Amino acid sequence: MNILISVCEAFLIPAKAMLYSLAQHNEGLKIYQFCGSLTSGQIEDLRGFVQEKCNAELISIDANGYFEDVPLSKQYGKPELYFRLLAPYILPQEMERILYMDADMIVNGSLEEFYNQSFEDAYAVVASDRFYFCDEVQMQKKKLGMGEDDIYFNSGLILFHLKRFRENISFRDIMDFIKKNRENLFYFDQDILNCLLLNHKKLCDGKYNFQAYPFEALSVSDVQDKVVLHYTDRPKPWENNYTGNLAPLYRDVLVKAELT
Repeated sequence: MNILISVCEAFLIPAKAMLYSLAQHNEGLKIYQFCGSLTSGQIEDLRGFVQEKCNAELISIDANGYFEDVPLSKQYGKPELYFRLLAPYILPQEMERILYMDADMIVNGSLEEFYNQSFEDAYAVVASDRFYFCDEVQMQKKKLGMGEDDIYFNSGLILFHLKRFRENISFRDIMDFIKKNRENLFYFDQDILNCLLLNHKKLCDGKYNFQAYPFEALSVSDVQDKVVLHYTDRPKPWENNYTGNLAPLYRDVLVKAELT
């Protein structure tokens, strides 16, 4: 199972937690990491963790130089959030599929069935954003030229059909889209992917990317059947001011992975 991550220093510990939880329920993992601002020491530290705690291999790929003039998130301010867009272009050309995963997730079950599913005619498999119907997202879709009935998806978990994506969407297409829409990008890579994959995505069951917003009164029993918990928005569960009811699930992973 090929897994892709891309993180800056602030998300190193969360990335370790996500990968540790993934490895508790899934075998035969090969982790690809797109590197930007991390030091060689930080990369080697992550490599050691992946080998020791996840029984997996980490392959690091330099992704610097591709997104030097792009709008950046005020929250994170790093180009790493765009790096997932490079998957079809800088990964080994013979690779058929890879699963990109955000660092602010924990995995509660097997992803084998999800990973090995048929793409049908799609270039990627994704899960809809839990609030794709809300006014804020509808306004953003309108800015981007999407239709009112178009489903807006969350880009935190993407199963890429690398060859099909690469053959139909060029890296130039991505950069041209950013240039044309830079003033309209609010969710950055997510906006780009939603537009480029508009008619070429396959939607999956939300249990594979269950977006657990911290302001919701969710309980542990509410998410027992969810395979991937995605702690979207702020604060994050590793931050001291996180008060969501799903904090114990996340902190349990931190303890077991010896990250506290």
